[in-house]
Amino acid sequence: MLTPANLFRMMSEFIFILLGGVLVWLGLNNRFLNPPSFNPRSPAWLGLGAALVYWGVRGWVKTSRAARTTDVMVARVGGASLVFVGLMMLSLVFLEFRWVGIVLATAGAVLALRGFLAAVLSLRAD
Repeated sequence: MLTPANLFRMMSEFIFILLGGVLVWLGLNNRFLNPPSFNPRSPAWLGLGAALVYWGVRGWVKTSRAARTTDVMVARVGGASLVFVGLMMLSLVFLEFRWVGIVLATAGAVLALRGFLAAVLSLRAD
């Protein structure tokens, strides 16, 4: 039986699927990634990457408080994916600008896969 908590979690993971889709579209559509409007070396971008890494580590650490096995798996998948995406965002500082689109598309694919996997895990009955 689906509980309201599981349905709410599934809907919140749907947001990650949409965010991943937007990042994939933005990464593959190179006309929006011109240097004057997009600067991956800006302090705001570095702050976003650091915040994603922090949020992912925090989510991974919170797995010890989860009671059910499904909750532990959802938290670990979410935490690991956010750490990975945050490190990808921070790595844009060291890459040439022509690789930015590929890295953004890969980060979007990771977020979309995370959203799909966590939504399936949250709907799974224990």
